[in-house]
Amino acid sequence: MSGHEMNGPTPTSSKTVETRGINTNYSYYDWHYNQPFYVDKTLLIKELLDTHHLLISTPPRFGKTLNMDMARRFLEIEVDENGKAIELDVDEDKRCLKEVQTKSKNFKLFQGKKILKEKEFVFKHFGKYPIIHVDFSELVGHDFEEILVNFRKIINKAFRQHAYLEKSSLWDREEYDKEDFMEYFDPVKCASLDQFDIKRGLNFLADILHKFYGKAVYMFIDDLDVPVHTMIYQNMMSTEDKRETIKLLQDITRNLLKENEFVERSLTNACLIFSTLILQRANNIQYYPFMHKCMFPKFYGFEEGEVKCLLEKAGRLEDFNEIKQKYNGYNTTSSDGSYIEIYNSWAIMNYLKTGNCDIYWPAGILDKIKKAVDHAEIRPTIAQIMSNESFGLNYCYIPNISDIETLSKILCRNEVDKRRDADFFIQFLSEQGFFRSTYGSFANFFLKIPNRIVYSVIDEILGSIESINKYYNHSPELIEKLTDSFKDLARLRNEETVHALTENIVALFKSGKTPNTRYELQSVLDAYMLQKFQHVSAKCRTSLQAKCDTKFYI
Repeated sequence: MSGHEMNGPTPTSSKTVETRGINTNYSYYDWHYNQPFYVDKTLLIKELLDTHHLLISTPPRFGKTLNMDMARRFLEIEVDENGKAIELDVDEDKRCLKEVQTKSKNFKLFQGKKILKEKEFVFKHFGKYPIIHVDFSELVGHDFEEILVNFRKIINKAFRQHAYLEKSSLWDREEYDKEDFMEYFDPVKCASLDQFDIKRGLNFLADILHKFYGKAVYMFIDDLDVPVHTMIYQNMMSTEDKRETIKLLQDITRNLLKENEFVERSLTNACLIFSTLILQRANNIQYYPFMHKCMFPKFYGFEEGEVKCLLEKAGRLEDFNEIKQKYNGYNTTSSDGSYIEIYNSWAIMNYLKTGNCDIYWPAGILDKIKKAVDHAEIRPTIAQIMSNESFGLNYCYIPNISDIETLSKILCRNEVDKRRDADFFIQFLSEQGFFRSTYGSFANFFLKIPNRIVYSVIDEILGSIESINKYYNHSPELIEKLTDSFKDLARLRNEETVHALTENIVALFKSGKTPNTRYELQSVLDAYMLQKFQHVSAKCRTSLQAKCDTKFYI
């Protein structure tokens, strides 16, 4: 399963799975791997090891955290409470792990999964890496002092994931000072660390693990850009505090990831736009933006075949066309040139659980975005993209503090000072999944609406009737006929009124600009009906859309 199941563990959960001496906090993958709607993405682990330091970006809720946790559970050296590695039975001649009973809880998580068929890879990499995992979603605050408080907690949590080190024989060697370790391991002492000790903390842990295991560490950083998003959406931090926070993050990531003898590999999750700013000083990172041609897109979100399998398992395969129209649209090609259609995994899992096709952005964030989109400087660009006119975007590769404040002004105060601000906001929306690029270079590409869910959200902001009049060049007479047809449908609800409404829709769109896609046409109709006739049943709307597809596209 990719993406977060609706009742699964959450990043703020204090629930523990089981004390194992290492990584004792909750695990997404522990919970997901045996769920009825699990989707096997384990082959991603092979692809991750082809690059030493990489950042993978996707819009929200495409399974970044779950995939990271899956990789961690596969790669980490699993130890007991005394720090002794849990041995696995191996067949040296066949270079593979034996399929036998084992004390390894991690190994049991992958029984029957695709990755275990790669026997030589499993033999070489399973359980072979010391891991440091940090979650920056907890690094939020109203000012820089609160950021420091929360970063101390993150460091302490990282040290306590390796509690076995407290009783390790490592401290018997003269060159190591256990008191230094305890400054980070003890929550009370850690809470008083100064900035210098905060910046060296994770690197110090990597040094200890490197000496303890005799090998370099694999670093996992989840939600790298959450601190910046908090600055944007809350708009409560001063410019100087923002500057200090970014500098702190830059120093920490540089110390950890740039030419560090203790850290051999790293995986970082984020949305791309502000990750380049945070990682600017760690210039050895390979960036893999979502929907750009590479090996990773098929592992984040669901492919079409995976969606069909899930719907069939749930006994809802007949709903596939509706799901395709609403959630498909993040299209790309993989590194081998094959075409991939990606669905938001959270949305699909939510549908399987509730039967509802819901919007997959958090409500508070979406409300701010809606208000910003309605701004006079931004509205024309959104309308242009909606009407399928090409819109070229000059990509800002490395933003700065002023760009953070620009987005904050747009989203929190509805202020747009100049055209460049509006364009940067469009880039921000694109990386949040509201648009997809169609063609062009990484620095300059063209945007489209990905699916009906996004189209309906934006159409609601712009106003359905206004969209029809302005962007499809429809005459008032035909609009009036369409309105009368809707009234007849709402009043009589029979086959004849559905047929008459279909005829008026066909006439309306053939008289003006023709929609390029089914979802575009259907989104306008959905928004129109929901705005004017909320009591028209979903079944009736579905029947209408099916007939409209048949007549309109033949």
